[in-house]
Amino acid sequence: ITDTIPGWPPGPSLIYSETAVLMEASTGAILYNKGMDEVRYPASITKIMTAVVALENSSLTDSVTFTDTACALAVTGNAKIDAKPGEVLTIEQCLYALKLESANEVACQIAIQVAGSEAAFADMMNAKAAEIGCTNTHFTNASGLHDANHYTTAHDMALIMKYAIQNQEFLTITGTLNYTIPATNMSGERTLSTHNAMMVPGDYYYEGTFSGKPGNTNEAGSTLVTCTERNDMTLICVVMKSSDGGQSTADTISLMDYGYNNFALVDVAAQQSGMAGSVVLPNGIDFSSLTVEDTGSDGQTATATYSYQGQYLGAASSTDEKRDSEGENETTLSPSESPSLPELSDTSARDDFSGISYLLIGVLSLMILAGIVAIILGLKKNKKRKKKRR
Repeated sequence: ITDTIPGWPPGPSLIYSETAVLMEASTGAILYNKGMDEVRYPASITKIMTAVVALENSSLTDSVTFTDTACALAVTGNAKIDAKPGEVLTIEQCLYALKLESANEVACQIAIQVAGSEAAFADMMNAKAAEIGCTNTHFTNASGLHDANHYTTAHDMALIMKYAIQNQEFLTITGTLNYTIPATNMSGERTLSTHNAMMVPGDYYYEGTFSGKPGNTNEAGSTLVTCTERNDMTLICVVMKSSDGGQSTADTISLMDYGYNNFALVDVAAQQSGMAGSVVLPNGIDFSSLTVEDTGSDGQTATATYSYQGQYLGAASSTDEKRDSEGENETTLSPSESPSLPELSDTSARDDFSGISYLLIGVLSLMILAGIVAIILGLKKNKKRKKKRR
């Protein structure tokens, strides 16, 4: 879809995934869009939202005791750590098992721990998705195992990931390559390793990758969410319904290369005095050619959005300066900084102040003159008295 924008850098010639999106994280600008709002099954990229809800509603040190309900998912063919009923882990250990090994029984037990049941936890996931701004997402479980009513879009998953990477604990867990769960009351030590091929040395390693989650089911095909950082720009890529993990990773690498080779994050302040924010500029497009739209003001701070050919590129807000009606910058004073006397830059105030000054000067002059006259008259009377005495 972005390939239809006049002047927009053309995307990779071949992206095999059915839907895909490339988003710049700090602005939310969409750099590439292939059916990004079309509904698809997510598979295990669901667990990004599972981790977000768990982190926001529990403590890493909380104890989790596994139940028969959750452990029923630890079967052949499912991603698992072979947790046993009655086994005790911490939320932190569960989150590492969730993100590195994509363990389905762990996802289910996290849901039960936090909300009492997986259905109640799914309600929390849906509420959080709506809060984030997702419009075509509905979760029914914490693992991403197939359900006809469990779906999302590439765009919504990018929004969820944009939200998730603002959580430092999420970044720490998803950025870890290997993690060891110590021996528990029912199992020996477990060493977990990431399944994200873009984060480990090999054919698919991509420099700058710091977070992500792959997924796969027969119905969803291969899905992948990835975050990378290069050249001071953070990109989020989501691909859905690929044929296999190799294809979803290859498509992601192609899109990341496209983003870093054709776009740059620009500081608005360097282009427009008095505004703070960032925009993503496509190669060959100058800042001056962007469309600027005022989006509101609270009386102190003005905000603006920037777009090109209708494609949103970023936003900015005013700093401590605001623009007057003639476009000149003037400093906004806080109430404590406001002058107590009339501002002399105001013509009417200056005239009032000058009139008062002239009146005071006139009265003082008359008083001084009257005093001098009284002194002179007094001296003359004294001279006459002295002559009479002689």
